[in-house]
Amino acid sequence: MKDMPTLIAATFSIAGLITYLLTEMKIALILLVVAAVQVTPANWIMTVRWGLVIGFLSAVALSLPILSILSDTAFSWALFFAVAIAISVTGSPNRSTTSSKTGSADNRDGARSDYSNRSDLDFIHPDDRDAITQAEGRALWSGFPQVVKYRHIQPDGSFIWTDFRAEPTYRIADTIAPKISAQHLPWTVADSLGETADAARMAMTLETIFGGGWALDPTGRFTYATPNAQTTVGLTLEQMNEPLDGKLFVDGGNLGWKRMFHPDEYERVATWFRHCLKTGQNWNDEYRLRRASTGEYGWYRVAARPTRDSHNRITGWYGTSIDITVLKQTEEALRSRERELSQLVDMVPIHIIRLTADGKPTFMSKGTADFFALENQLLEEPDKVMAVMREALHPDDAAKVTAVLKRASREGERFALTYRVRRGDGMYRWMNGRGEPLRDEAGGIVQWYAVSLDIDDQVRTQEELRLAQENLARASQAASLAELSASIAHEVGQPLAALLSSAEASQRWLLNNPPNIERAQQALERVVRGGNSAAEIINRIRALFKHSTASREPIYLQSIVAEARDLMAEECSQHGVQLEVNVDDDLPAISLDRVQIQQVLINLLRNGVDAMKASNDAKLLRVWILLKQEVIEIGVSDTGHGVEVPTLIFEPFFTTKEQGMGMGLAICRSIVDRHGGRLWTEKNLPKGATFLFTLPLDSEGHRLDPTLS
Repeated sequence: MKDMPTLIAATFSIAGLITYLLTEMKIALILLVVAAVQVTPANWIMTVRWGLVIGFLSAVALSLPILSILSDTAFSWALFFAVAIAISVTGSPNRSTTSSKTGSADNRDGARSDYSNRSDLDFIHPDDRDAITQAEGRALWSGFPQVVKYRHIQPDGSFIWTDFRAEPTYRIADTIAPKISAQHLPWTVADSLGETADAARMAMTLETIFGGGWALDPTGRFTYATPNAQTTVGLTLEQMNEPLDGKLFVDGGNLGWKRMFHPDEYERVATWFRHCLKTGQNWNDEYRLRRASTGEYGWYRVAARPTRDSHNRITGWYGTSIDITVLKQTEEALRSRERELSQLVDMVPIHIIRLTADGKPTFMSKGTADFFALENQLLEEPDKVMAVMREALHPDDAAKVTAVLKRASREGERFALTYRVRRGDGMYRWMNGRGEPLRDEAGGIVQWYAVSLDIDDQVRTQEELRLAQENLARASQAASLAELSASIAHEVGQPLAALLSSAEASQRWLLNNPPNIERAQQALERVVRGGNSAAEIINRIRALFKHSTASREPIYLQSIVAEARDLMAEECSQHGVQLEVNVDDDLPAISLDRVQIQQVLINLLRNGVDAMKASNDAKLLRVWILLKQEVIEIGVSDTGHGVEVPTLIFEPFFTTKEQGMGMGLAICRSIVDRHGGRLWTEKNLPKGATFLFTLPLDSEGHRLDPTLS
């Protein structure tokens, strides 16, 4: 290791020559200058520098415009010599400061009276030379100052212990003196270092790295502190070390630096630091200090380590303090945000669980823990939590839930299922659960998130709704049966009423004196037709239950209207109602059920007669049939009291008649609907009501025989 500088110089020289020969770049020769600086003795270094200065001045002179032939080459050499001069001034890595308890020695690159012509290593104890050489090399290659202790030869031949500091030229030096002060500031940077020189040196190193450093003696007194540290807390070094109660800090006393601590922090910090001072344990802590500029307290993180001598005795402490106020504020903001989110999660009526990739719970909402009645201490044991949750599954759902979870874990896919789980009070509740994995950038599952929504009330409500629907269906069946019975009674009742009316008329004609046989015979014919109509209605009802459409056939509506007119003639005559019928010419025959459409017409005609019974005005009942594009429109109008509630008259069991059943118009609409038509009502001006219904034309296009018109 003794030849380390020579090896370094040789390496630099070879590298520079090879580079110059290959590239012809003069700047490569700088490596030779670096090598020369490394091995040139201190007393020859000034000679080398003057030689470089002369070369620089010569190159500058040759680069003047008068000598334009050589100007470019000379200019490049001028640059070379300028860089070389800078390296010769700052390039030596073995400049050092030596100090001892009795004072300071001269710098090694300065004059040394009668022994200045000796080699550098000649002034170092033989046992320490390797350490010095290694420090120089390490400083050059690492770029970090190296400080070692060695024994230095004095002019009288004796040895004293001194500090050796080797620095690379590309780093700012930290010079340590027995007494350091900043003359331009009112702050004392350091007290007498004494044994704390090592601590002060380490503190200055920390200051270079972290921006702040300080040193203390073994009792807790500051021996070094930067002006920045002192101005921050508003205390000078003397004020920080001022005894407050006449006792050493390490023995339970207090120093002036107590004033900069938050009242709630000092006792805890002081107790812990005294323990570290006595035991040599590393001091790490966080506390609040008062800032002189604002009077507010800021958070700081401190780290301090002891320095020891060769007998392992603590000689001092060095440390650094980092302002972590922003960090603390950020942490508090995060905690506040976490509290808000936690409160929000607890307010949401959803169970939330976070699990590891292998399915162990790491978080569950308060609502989830309360649901399963989990104790706080049990939440720290994920295996027991999972056991409780598995045992809470309904026996009929446990196998299904287990299978779904295993498949989701194996395939890494989201899942959803509905299941029953036992609450803490022993009651089973229906839950709707969903889970989804959280993946990293590589696609691996980091953790699982699962949510469960209590849907027990919804399930029970749906079950109640289902039962209610079943009851409603049974009630509807009963109502339908009642409606059907009323329909049959209504439909059969109409022809029977007409039959009875015709029979009474026949009886009156026969009882006349003399008897009117012709009119009685006409009435009896109507009785026969009414009986046949009632029989056909019953047959049609049977066909309706069989869903049969066999009774439909192409029929001309004129014939149906004529039959309805004949059946209603006697009733209209009794109540003084004039019946008019108007039919378009050339109407086609359409496919329909003769009896059902006849019943619709008779029902509408009878309603018109009933509406005009109590009227003293002219009673006119009109019937018409019109051909309109693809449908035939049939209308019946009266001059009665009109329709009061047109939106309800077609509903079953709705009636405005005292003796009515409310089934006639409902049956009429159902018949028209089954024929593909539409039935509605309109106002008849100036008074009365109009009922209209349409029937679609037959696709076969039957046309009416003109002779029947």
